[in-house]
Amino acid sequence: MGRYLGDVVWPTILLIAIVVPVFITYEPYIMTNTHYDIASSITQMLSNAVKNPVNVLSTYLLGDLAPYLYVVLAVLLIINRRRIHELRNELGLSWKPLFGVLTIPVIIALALIWFLISGLIPLAIIIPQLPLTNILLLTYTLYPIAISEEFIFRGFILSRLLPRSGATGIITTLPAVMIDTAYFTITHVPVYLAVYGINNLLPLIYTLGYIFIYGVISGIIFVSTRNVIPDVIIHWINDYLSIVIVVYLTH
Repeated sequence: MGRYLGDVVWPTILLIAIVVPVFITYEPYIMTNTHYDIASSITQMLSNAVKNPVNVLSTYLLGDLAPYLYVVLAVLLIINRRRIHELRNELGLSWKPLFGVLTIPVIIALALIWFLISGLIPLAIIIPQLPLTNILLLTYTLYPIAISEEFIFRGFILSRLLPRSGATGIITTLPAVMIDTAYFTITHVPVYLAVYGINNLLPLIYTLGYIFIYGVISGIIFVSTRNVIPDVIIHWINDYLSIVIVVYLTH
């Protein structure tokens, strides 16, 4: 684990910078045990977004982890100003298939495994029946949610946690994947503490375990390709279907 120590500093600083403001945001719900209603919050947010251009811009350009992604991009542009061509590697946009021609089938298999675990596959039948205005939700779950989270946690953080020795196997990179997954899961703790309450730990642990499993699968896919795009697509589909359940099917 010692070889990861130097690389873990900046990811840890970024994690703290993300978690502290998120915790402060949801602290009133957590400390007073007032449950945060995700469905109502999402519905209200998207409703407000269509009222004027300012709301649209603030919702889609400043939502989720988008501000942190802007900071990461700015820092990387400054650091790599003499070698801009390497920026795509810094963001997890290279393509180094670990399994050769089998890499794409491996990604598809892992994605199917995840959607079977999550139980979201049957929802594909429901999607065409949703209102056209649902395009707002479809767009929001792509950007900022899927793109900002995957670029930060897989493209930026996991890239820095991976061994610099050139080792690329799943086993040798697993410690980095697990650390990245732990960071990804920790980031979600404040919001789900607000949802379930500090005295209702069983659903909280279940949800965080669910997020952890996704993080491991997403990390393995990234290690297999060194490209964040497959993870963005899977994350997008997952969050869109998950929110459809919360907003449309439980209300």
